[in-house]
Amino acid sequence: MVFLLVFLSLMLSFSVCTVLSCFLWPYRRQLLHRLILSIQVTYAVWAFSVITVLVIDDMSVKIFLTHMRQLILPPLCATWALVGTAIFLPKLWGKVRRWYGVLYLFPAVVIVANALSMMGFPFAKEWIFFNFRLVDGFQGLPIFERSPLQKANLMYSFFWIFALYGVYFWVMATQKGPRRWHAFVMFLASLVPVGAEILGQTVFKLQPQFMQLTVAGIWPSMLALNYAVARGDVLEISTLAQRSVFDHLPNPVIVLNTHGEFWDCNQAAKKILELSEDDIGQRASQIPVIQEIIDCAESFAYAGRTFRIVEHKVQLKKKGPETAKIYVLMDVTDLEESNRTLRELNAQILQMTRFSRKVQTVLSHDLTGSLSGVQMLLTGVIGQMRKSEDQSSVESLQRIHDANKSSMGLLRDVLAWSHEDESQRGIDFNGRVKAAIEQLSPQLLQKNIQLHTALPAHEILLSGSGKVLEAVVRNILSNAIRFSPREGVVHVTGRMLERHVELSIQDYGLGMSQELIDELFSSKAPSMAAGGGFGIGLHFTKDFITQMGGVLSIESAEGEGTLVRVQLPLFG
Repeated sequence: MVFLLVFLSLMLSFSVCTVLSCFLWPYRRQLLHRLILSIQVTYAVWAFSVITVLVIDDMSVKIFLTHMRQLILPPLCATWALVGTAIFLPKLWGKVRRWYGVLYLFPAVVIVANALSMMGFPFAKEWIFFNFRLVDGFQGLPIFERSPLQKANLMYSFFWIFALYGVYFWVMATQKGPRRWHAFVMFLASLVPVGAEILGQTVFKLQPQFMQLTVAGIWPSMLALNYAVARGDVLEISTLAQRSVFDHLPNPVIVLNTHGEFWDCNQAAKKILELSEDDIGQRASQIPVIQEIIDCAESFAYAGRTFRIVEHKVQLKKKGPETAKIYVLMDVTDLEESNRTLRELNAQILQMTRFSRKVQTVLSHDLTGSLSGVQMLLTGVIGQMRKSEDQSSVESLQRIHDANKSSMGLLRDVLAWSHEDESQRGIDFNGRVKAAIEQLSPQLLQKNIQLHTALPAHEILLSGSGKVLEAVVRNILSNAIRFSPREGVVHVTGRMLERHVELSIQDYGLGMSQELIDELFSSKAPSMAAGGGFGIGLHFTKDFITQMGGVLSIESAEGEGTLVRVQLPLFG
């Protein structure tokens, strides 16, 4: 019954210490957590070795495991005292942490003596253990006599246990709040193994089967210690917080140690770069994705994402070449997409600016033609009024009025065009063509030109800007009027195609050669056309028609007139 109790208690202690060690392992980079981790690992190994001794019959294995325990047990109590100081007396801990290694000098002597004993040196065996034998009636548990060095180590351990209890009592007596409560919890939990040790030393007269209850009852102290780690406000929890923040950074972070080995990374790096725990500790040159990051100067593309590489160097020593490296990968995929969108918007703005300049040029061209007609009419009126005062002067003045009205209409078009949005909507083909013809009525009257119009009877809607369509018709018709003879004829015809409407403007004037047509459509500076007009309007007219999704074609021959065809897409 006693054997079963000891065995189950040891298994419980081993399980608790192992689980808590795994929980604390990710936070081992901070000194306090390393000390706590060493305590948990020590108890786990201690419990496991005692369990093994109980179930194995080979005496040499039992002796070997007994020696193995002495390679980890000597620093245990000094570590407990350091942990208690760090938790409950942080100011004192800040002073002693620089010299904490002094506490391990004597345990180091005990460990070295035990190692020499395991190597077979007779004098070393007398320093540690001697006279190994089995305990009668307890499943072969070994017992031994302690040497003076081992007894001195026990006294050394007891000293630090008393120091730890002094810390507990001091905190419970002088402080309030969480520290006091945590000290009380850890004090109560420590009574279990200490009580087992006292009972084994006194009541049971050093009987080995009861001495094992010391380690079998250590699990309450482990639970209390980890409770203080997780809930206490006195711990140096910066490492816990930093680790949590590090793991949850959205950008991949890779850490290389001073030997050029892959040492750590956050969760984003594991997920995006497909790194695993097996890669940790390998040289960076053996991991293709990390080597590629090192070789890249500024940017790195992986898995359809683009990263900007930021390298940080960490000098671990004030002197010497030991430098660790941290690579932070800044995801700039969305930024690249935004830059691409901005470039496209800039191109559209530039195109709109050029479009606006073309509009100003075309309207200036049309206004110049209209105002020229007004000037000619005014000259005629002045001449007639000098000769006689007949009624014809009134008709001439009416023509001036109409021409001026047309010019004002063009000016209003400039204002309307500047505020017109670029959204796609249906525009009335017939209405816009008739509006352009009406604006040119003074030129038609001036040269007494007959205009024959034949437009579709039903409504036709086109895509684009109504003002652009009027400018296109006005510019082509203006050229037809200008280069037609006096009392000539101009035909304006509209007809439906499948998904387009075709507008034809035919005159029987001077006509043009193919070379002149090509020159008018070129991007070079416009040249003087036959009849004294400039071809600047025709060049931009073709651009406007192209922007509306249409096609412009010209058929002409010198002395036979010109036929201009415009095909524009229907709305929708």
